[in-house]
Amino acid sequence: MKKPALVLSLLLIAPAVTLRGEQPPGGISLLFCGDVMLDWGIREIVEREGYGFPLRRIRGFLSGFDYRFFNLECTISDEGEPHVDKKYVFNVPSSMIRVLSDGGFDGAMLANNHMSDYGNIALLGTISNLNSAGIHTAGAGIDAETASLPVLVKRGGISVAVFSFTNLGYHDAYAAPNSPGIARGSLDSIRRSIERFRGFTDFTVVNIHWGDEYTNYPSDGQIELGRTLIDAGADAVIGHHSHVYQGVEVYRGKPIVYSIGNFLFGSINEDIRDNIVVALDFVDRGLVSLRVFAISGNTASHPFQPARLTGKEAGSVLSHVLEISRPLKSDFSGKAVMTDSALVYRFDSPGEKP
Repeated sequence: MKKPALVLSLLLIAPAVTLRGEQPPGGISLLFCGDVMLDWGIREIVEREGYGFPLRRIRGFLSGFDYRFFNLECTISDEGEPHVDKKYVFNVPSSMIRVLSDGGFDGAMLANNHMSDYGNIALLGTISNLNSAGIHTAGAGIDAETASLPVLVKRGGISVAVFSFTNLGYHDAYAAPNSPGIARGSLDSIRRSIERFRGFTDFTVVNIHWGDEYTNYPSDGQIELGRTLIDAGADAVIGHHSHVYQGVEVYRGKPIVYSIGNFLFGSINEDIRDNIVVALDFVDRGLVSLRVFAISGNTASHPFQPARLTGKEAGSVLSHVLEISRPLKSDFSGKAVMTDSALVYRFDSPGEKP
């Protein structure tokens, strides 16, 4: 199938690197981090300590994966005006992009309820600033078609399309055929995007910004939508918005991570706690493992400087992940194994490439 020129322009060719840990030989590993909001406390500490401070303790861990993604919950722009109807709006100067490039991130998910905080000028400026720093974007763009395009990654002959959608946002936030905005997460639009790219990518991952804040469990509607996205052809679904992690389900042999919580967030809300990041490991036959890692999110002990947790600290978080996953009634809680301060779920028989 002939690939559109616009799609080809998004394709990333992965470097030949040797990864630590559980990644299978000849595969590709994708790490997904939660919400990143660089305003408030992050902006203040950068002014005191420098751009390298926020990710200093976790940079080495991040480097152990082929590709690193996050959900960006603020615009990064020197232009724009705050949305008149929103209580909480987040924007930081373009220089703050250095915090993210310092972490070696490859992809930013932009379909969320804060990408419209400072209007379309700031949204488009954010995309431009991220791209200039070598960070590709999905979930927002100059029009609806562009906003729905994924980030494409490739290593060792294996290609993965990483999408970003949301079903949260003001009516004026969504991209239209002739106007900028974020990618609307309707089932029909996501299904069309998956079908469009299945012809020339091996696997698809859908990031979706959904649900309620500060809750341990997804709603019935989230569960239904997550499963429907797997039925529509997604190989994995990664959720965020709740600011705390939620349970994991394996449905028809494919993972649905309902929320990975925060990663680097400038708030000191007392409900914020330690969180998780997840890695998906693909080989040419399919997804072979899901790895769940605990990261610090307690701003009292480690203000605005996440790190990977190990030992008892990690065990406490990961045991809770298993506990809140049990009501989802998949085999994740019974089959995931604690290995080297990580939860590892191995998929029995990866299917053939699509």
